[in-house]
Amino acid sequence: MALLLSDAFFPGLAPLRLRRRRDPFDELFEELHSMHSHVSRKDGDFSVSFKTSEFAPEELEVNVVGDSIVVEGKHSSESETGSIKRHFCQKMLIPSDVDPESIQSALDSNGNLSVSAKIKKPSVEDGKRNIPIGMTANKQEHNVFNDD
Repeated sequence: MALLLSDAFFPGLAPLRLRRRRDPFDELFEELHSMHSHVSRKDGDFSVSFKTSEFAPEELEVNVVGDSIVVEGKHSSESETGSIKRHFCQKMLIPSDVDPESIQSALDSNGNLSVSAKIKKPSVEDGKRNIPIGMTANKQEHNVFNDD
C-alpha cells in the first residue's frame, strides 16, 4: 500500500484507507482482454477470430500488408454530452505454411470477425523431393542384386 502525503498530515485517517484504490486502467485492460483473438488450425485451414461486436461492419477493415494480416476497427460517435472514440489494430504475421492468396474474412451475426486461409500442402523443401516407394513383383531377370 502506498504512503500518501495526506498520511503525514492526518495520521489518524490512514487506517480508514485500507481498501484498494480504483485503477483507472482496469476498464481499459478488461476491454482489451475481451477483444483478444483466437487462432486455430484444423482440416487444412488456418483461422483467427476476433470479438468485434462493438463495431459496425463498415467500421472494420482487414488488409494484407506485406507478410502480415492487419485487422482494424475504428468507431466514433458524438452526442450533446460528449464523444466516444474506439480504435483497435491487431497485426499478425502470416505463417509461412499459409497461402496468402486464399485469405478471406467474414462477420457473423454476433459480431465475431473471422479471418481464414488455406494451409499450403508441403512442397519441395531445399531441393528435397520425397519419392514414393512402389512394390513390384519379384522377377529374376530384373534383380540387380543377383550374383549371376
